[in-house]
Amino acid sequence: MPRIQAPDGTELFYRDWGAGRPVEFVHGLLLSSDMWRYQMMHLSGHGWGAVAYDRRGHGRSDDPGTGYEFDTLADDLAAVLDGLDLTGVTLVGHSMGGGEIARYLSRHDHRRVARIVLVSSTVPRLGVGPDAAAAHPRHAADQLRSLGGRERGPVVRR
Repeated sequence: MPRIQAPDGTELFYRDWGAGRPVEFVHGLLLSSDMWRYQMMHLSGHGWGAVAYDRRGHGRSDDPGTGYEFDTLADDLAAVLDGLDLTGVTLVGHSMGGGEIARYLSRHDHRRVARIVLVSSTVPRLGVGPDAAAAHPRHAADQLRSLGGRERGPVVRR
């Protein structure tokens, strides 16, 4: 089984199908990379690279009993992206996977990422409502949105 080692030594199972521009899928809590198999089959059959990994303690990855907070999970995502040397990647996160992506972008160099897709994510909406400025500074929201502006529009779409 293909595995990548996280910074703390945890072994992370991953699957890497197809060739072409990579799409990295990050699953939701209590799930595994299996949740993305149909999307991965479709994309890899149509000229895309499709990658997904099992979060620590899920599926076929090690369960170290620690590291279940967003900093470590973001480091695990970085280990996968760096270990496979993915560039120009589209990150797709479902539920808690969206939170991992957001933390990855705030914690690591985003040079590998071309765009993100948040699917029913746990990440709060940016710039919405009267208290948004206090909860999410405008410059932080603008910085996140600018990441996706390089090719096909904003990162956050409604």
